[in-house]
Amino acid sequence: MNLPLVIGALIVSLLLLWWLLSVIKASFKTAFLVVAVIFAIQVLTGVGPQQIFAQVGQWMGNSMGGLGQWLQNWGDKGKIDPDIKKQSVIWMIQTAIALIYP
Repeated sequence: MNLPLVIGALIVSLLLLWWLLSVIKASFKTAFLVVAVIFAIQVLTGVGPQQIFAQVGQWMGNSMGGLGQWLQNWGDKGKIDPDIKKQSVIWMIQTAIALIYP
């Protein structure tokens, strides 16, 4: 085996592992802070997470490729209209739009 190649591959692998662990650690910290802030706002003011994400979604608008729309609709999970035909049409339209405008 080529010793410099093995050493170089080992160093690159360790650097990638260190980077991955740093990203995961930062993601968990950010997620925890978001949850803590939303919980504190809900306890102190009574404003729920749906309202907070709806406001953030309005600020973002379409600038981030539909992320704003997703945040606005985040709180509507489980609150579907009991009319199955209407929901099917809405689902088909949303799917068609997603396929046309990726």
